[in-house]
Amino acid sequence: MSFLPSSRYLSTAIATPVTPALRPDSERLIAFARHLLGEGVDGITVFGTTGEGPEFSVRDRMATLDALVSAGIAPERITVSVSALAFEDALTLARHATGHGVHGCLLMTPCMFRGGISDDGVFEFYRQFIERTGRDDLRLLLYNFPDISGVTISLRVVRRLTEKYPGIVAGLKDSGGDADLTRQYILSFAEMEIYTGNEVDLPGLNPIGIAGTICGLANIMPGFMRALVDTRNSYDGRPMIESLRNADAILSRFAFIPSAKAIIADTMNDPNWLRVMPPMSQPPAVQRSQMLSAYRAWQQSASGLVRTSDDEASTSNVTPIRIA
Repeated sequence: MSFLPSSRYLSTAIATPVTPALRPDSERLIAFARHLLGEGVDGITVFGTTGEGPEFSVRDRMATLDALVSAGIAPERITVSVSALAFEDALTLARHATGHGVHGCLLMTPCMFRGGISDDGVFEFYRQFIERTGRDDLRLLLYNFPDISGVTISLRVVRRLTEKYPGIVAGLKDSGGDADLTRQYILSFAEMEIYTGNEVDLPGLNPIGIAGTICGLANIMPGFMRALVDTRNSYDGRPMIESLRNADAILSRFAFIPSAKAIIADTMNDPNWLRVMPPMSQPPAVQRSQMLSAYRAWQQSASGLVRTSDDEASTSNVTPIRIA
């Protein structure tokens, strides 16, 4: 049974701490997952794009999930990205994750085929995957991220898959950055969980029934993202979106993964979090320090925007949610 949050679902596309041997650091990941869950997120998504997932071996990815579950992180609060270049690797990861009873398996088409992929080809990729996984309890989340995969998952493909595999094709994460397409997914497939990876679209999508978000920003501002996910509409969300764009201007000085890991290292007081997988690299220490200072100043300015859900009902006994 999938985990049902009290409001829209906020899953952190969690960054992966890396050992000196360039393997996932399960101990640090467990500690960070507990930190995030304590800060208001509903779940974590492991080994996605923010988690540098495709760079790790199948063995390490499965061992890390085993460690998370053994440490008491409820599997129904874990989504597993099973995207891989090798088809059999994706199948192995999905069977393993489904056996643990995770919230879902997130899968995009392989990124090395970026041209001439038809709707029929995308459908066949997912059909073969579902049937060869051989699990009736598979909960598959389609992953639309054309900037990486080179393929947009069309409404026609989603319709064919949901009609052929009802219940198995449980949702879709849309990181395409096209709010109109995300809106069409939501309105066309009420039986599916539709998530956005584009955080600024959340307030506008909330009134029409988006399930929530699977996002990288929740690594560094879980409380802020909790409040943004819970906004009722675009009008209520305007101040937060303006603030979020200011944060993005700071973070985008460098690639997102090194920037996020620098902030996590500062939050967790652990320089080991600075380590990234090649070809990523951390910016020079001076520039990193300047980015951190600017980000902490943004946090202070944004803190007044983040309140509990009871804030509208009463101005007394209000406890601000921490934004990191």
